[in-house]
Amino acid sequence: MTRDLRIALFTYTLLLGLSFLFSIALGFGKAESSRELTSLWYYGRRGFMVLAALAIPWFTRGTSPAALGWTLPGKWMLFALCVGVTMGLVNKGGFDPRRLELLPLALFHTFSMEIFFRGYLFNTLNRSMNGLWKPLIISSLLYALFYHTTWTAWAQPLPGKIVFLFIFTFLGILFAYVYKKSGSFMVNWTMHICAGLQYRLLFQ
Repeated sequence: MTRDLRIALFTYTLLLGLSFLFSIALGFGKAESSRELTSLWYYGRRGFMVLAALAIPWFTRGTSPAALGWTLPGKWMLFALCVGVTMGLVNKGGFDPRRLELLPLALFHTFSMEIFFRGYLFNTLNRSMNGLWKPLIISSLLYALFYHTTWTAWAQPLPGKIVFLFIFTFLGILFAYVYKKSGSFMVNWTMHICAGLQYRLLFQ
């Protein structure tokens, strides 16, 4: 195991432990999952993810944020918009697009998830392992496990938790694969933003 991978897995484990402590054990996850604007844990957890994803590669490898890929490839952006909106149409747990005050939360949430799990964790796994599928699947399983520290997933009975695990593992695979093939963080962020809005609420 490489030094970078050990650091990445330690960082993920620390994030997972803190998330369980604050979200579940201390109960701050209720306000977070309700998207309350005053939830300090909402900002704190995601701020930690962004800071770790940007600072650790910088200090350990001298890798700047530019390496994440900030281009806007037309074909992949169109793909991201189409797939993201399609997912948003069936998303029952996303952000309400009618509440404009929640849009900054949606942008911050999707940015932090993509920069940590794809920009940092998947990239580190991908550099440390041979082939595409092994780092892709491992990073996606870790992504799905992380979502079980949200109050919405934790409150589910066991069958619901299993469903959450499969759904978010699949989404993790999709996001990581698109990131690898497009080479652009912006493609993933766009797709995640579009997927995170409940468009059906616009027609009610």
